[in-house]
Amino acid sequence: MQRLFITALFIFFICLCPAISSSEASGDFSMDTVDPQLQLLSPLGGEEWFIGESRLILWSASDDNFSIDPISLSYSIDGGLSYQDLAEGLANSGTYSWLLPHSQSRTTKVLVLARDSFGNCSSSSSNQFFSILYALPMSPENVTVEVISEQDAIISWDPVTITEPPSSMPITPDGYIVLFNDTPDQDEESYQFLGNSLTTSFTHHNVTTLPDRMFYRVVAYKNDSRESASAMEDLLQRCSEMKISWGKAKASLKGVQP
Repeated sequence: MQRLFITALFIFFICLCPAISSSEASGDFSMDTVDPQLQLLSPLGGEEWFIGESRLILWSASDDNFSIDPISLSYSIDGGLSYQDLAEGLANSGTYSWLLPHSQSRTTKVLVLARDSFGNCSSSSSNQFFSILYALPMSPENVTVEVISEQDAIISWDPVTITEPPSSMPITPDGYIVLFNDTPDQDEESYQFLGNSLTTSFTHHNVTTLPDRMFYRVVAYKNDSRESASAMEDLLQRCSEMKISWGKAKASLKGVQP
């Protein structure tokens, strides 16, 4: 009897459930599966930008479902192997003022990413590499010459600490190039390459074997890669074997900024 009662009660609740349950249809909604249209406009590649400058990154992006901050920017100094975050959550203004980092690179790329409110994402990067370099170092001042023996003379100068205006950024040169000529020619290209120095002095040996009067110029330089340092070593080797004009020497110093 008890068993029959429980069975009847179970059937009663099963029949009651449809009567007390309810449902409601959702309103119409749209689903977006289309990626945003996006194009990086600058930098595209080939530019030479300088440390300490502010440069504009430009892009064009469109989508029907952008949020108020759909843009992210990053950059690479190793040819795109890795990227560093630059800015996230930017408005789609199409422009961003970038204060360039203190890292030299000739293989720099910029990447822009756009994401809509449905999670659809597009990216666009520089087509080719561009460069971030130090501006040219200032020319050394107060160049003096002291004859220390019948054969040798010491050329000295003040250290260079900043780049040329208008950037005037702090800089430590990788070295100094010493040039010489037997006339005070205003054309720097006509001078001969004498050597380089890592300090603020250079000894011109056997100067008495040259004409009675000698004129010197000193140029500060900054390497931007191992290749440029190697180019300087190659030049020094060739200079020990023959005289080389500064015009030809400078053309061979790829990546060196004198």
